[in-house]
Order: sequence, then C-alpha cells, then structure tokens
Amino acid sequence: MKAVGQWYGYVGRIAYVDLSREKVDVRELSLEDASAFIGGIGLAAKILVEEVGDPRIDPLSPDNVLVFMTGPLTGTPVYGSGRYVVAAKSPLTMAWGEAHAGGFWGVELKKAGFDGIVVKGRASSPVYLYVHDGEVEIRDASRLWGLDTFEAYEAIRSELGDPNVRIATIGPAGERLARIACIVSDVQPYGPRVAGRTGMGTVMGSKNLKAIAVRGSGKVAVKEPRRIVSVLSRLLPLIMSYPTTQILASYGTAGEVEEFYEYGDMPAKNFTLGEFEGYRDITGQKFRERGLVVASHGCWACPVKCWKVVEVNGLRMRAPEYETVAALGSLLMIFDPEYLVKANEICNRYGMDTISAGVTIAWAIEAFEKGHLTREDTGGLELRWGDK
Repeated sequence: MKAVGQWYGYVGRIAYVDLSREKVDVRELSLEDASAFIGGIGLAAKILVEEVGDPRIDPLSPDNVLVFMTGPLTGTPVYGSGRYVVAAKSPLTMAWGEAHAGGFWGVELKKAGFDGIVVKGRASSPVYLYVHDGEVEIRDASRLWGLDTFEAYEAIRSELGDPNVRIATIGPAGERLARIACIVSDVQPYGPRVAGRTGMGTVMGSKNLKAIAVRGSGKVAVKEPRRIVSVLSRLLPLIMSYPTTQILASYGTAGEVEEFYEYGDMPAKNFTLGEFEGYRDITGQKFRERGLVVASHGCWACPVKCWKVVEVNGLRMRAPEYETVAALGSLLMIFDPEYLVKANEICNRYGMDTISAGVTIAWAIEAFEKGHLTREDTGGLELRWGDK
C-alpha cells in the first residue's frame, strides 16, 4: 500500500457496501474531504449526512447507513492510534450515534486497503463481510446467526483458515435488535474491544450483518518515519512517568475508581447516593490484591497496556473497565469483583453495552422498589439492590 499522490496516513479509498443490492462500490477519498473532515467522526458525519438525506428515517430501516471509519493516524506508530469509530442514526436516541473501539481492527482495515466501510440497505438473509487486500466479499452468515461474539469469532476464523484475521461482530443482542447492542472486535487472544454506545450493534443487526472480517498485508505510509520515531522516543518517558498512566498500566481503568469516588464521579444506587461503603472492594487495586489479574495487554501502538486479563474459577476473561465496574457494580450496590468479571463477560458475549445494561437494571430496581414495576412486569422476579 502506497501513499495516494502526496498523501500520507490515508489509504485513499472507502468501500460502500449496499446489502440490498449485494453490490460493493469502492470510491476514492477526495483530498478536499480529507482536509476538511480529517477522518474518524468528522468524515463519518459527512458521509452519514450525505447518504441518509432525511433525518426522520427509522434507524432500523434499510435507509440508515452504518459507517466504520479510521483516521489518518490509525495504523501509524503514534501512541494510541489503534482506534476506529462506528456511526449511524442511533436507535437508542433517535439522533446522531457514535461508538469507538481500540484494539487492532481499525489498523487491519487500513492494511487491507480501506480508510472506511459504509454499509447501506439490508441483506435478505444473514451475511458477513470479508475485507482483504483491496477486495470486499459478501458471504453467507446463516450458520453464524445466533452465535455469541466469541463463538462467531472462532467460526469465521476457522472458515477463513486464518488465525490472524481481525473481526468485528455482533452477538444475540444485536440480532434481536436490543437497542443497547454493541459491536465487539478483537475477541482473541486477550479479550474483546467494544464499540459500545448508542446501539450501533442494533443497526448492524437490522441490516442482517453479523460481522466484518478484515485482513491485509499493506502498511500505512507516513512522510518522515524516522522523525516520528524520534519524537515518540522523547515522549515515551514523559507518558510513562505520569501518575495516571502508572495507575492505568498497573491496574487498568478500574484503578481510578477510588479517585473518581473522591471526585463524586462514582455512581451508586441509581445515582441516589453520593457517599457509600464498598467502593474499595471493586477497584483495580483490589482485583490485583486478590490475585485475579494474570496478564496485561495493550491496543496497537500503546505502551500503557491497560487491558487486564483476570482468571476466575480457572477461566481467563477480560477485566471490567471503570465504566463497567460503576454500571454493573456500585450503581446496583454490588461490590463483588468475581461477579463483575462474569457480568462483563456475559455482556461481551451477548454483544450488549455494559453501561446501558447497568443503568437499565438500576432504573428497573428503583422502579420496582417504588411500586412502578411489579412481579407481573418482571416475570416473577423480585428486584433488589445488591442482588446478584
């Protein structure tokens, strides 16, 4: 893969996939758009406005457009450049929706020859996309429908015969159009990265699109690679000596729980408590103290390595992030690290946003407590704070 003209950082191509027509149209990224919107959210917003037209569309109709977009730094050596964005009209808010994820999927998309993928229409039956070295294939995914995100990952990897393929997929939540469904990528080997917010997995499910698998052999061109390396080498000790970075490197984002509590940014009991006991039991420090943390890993080009892998009952799983600890923990008045690991794993497998899941449960518990919901509404369940 070479720089397009005098461009660096961009591939210069975006794949437009019309699932209704089963057609793929590869378009060049104009220098004007790259200069004006840069990439990521900016370029995704521009494309969404152009392709959707009428903002009143049903977000779960074929008229909605799902945009996967990278930026000019994605796939370069610059620290933290492994991220990508997914955008569409949100079925959760009925307005602009965006979700972000790290890991390696966005990098692999550029190595495969595209800055972004724009998905339109709706497939007549479940499909997945296979993107590889400038080509985009629409493949049958009937046998994948109903699988959780981990199972789908393994099935696609086996079908393609490539252990290094990167996959972004939905789970049963997205297939069933739960409005808090997310898109899960980089399931293996160290735990998933999630584009979690605003129901982007729901939009993907509405299009009968199970997954997008990407694989490429290209490289992202930069103008002065030696200069970039020189700048990064000077930045590295500054980054790693920063106190917050040291906490993230040692304990992950959940290592900030105690500090967030002191700031008043740790929610509890559906946001009705400002001070509460138990928060120290669900910190990243407590996870490590209890011997749960067994490994650390990082996204593309990130020296911090804030991913934490934990082991519970002989199973290795992704450690929950701060937002998950808050939403599925203190917000529900649950302060059990092992429970949080398992709850996080369930949401990741079903492809469900942990934040939205937690706040929905918290609302339901308070509504039940105040008599607005009854056992008839909950299928016989008695909803209580701290109930696991």
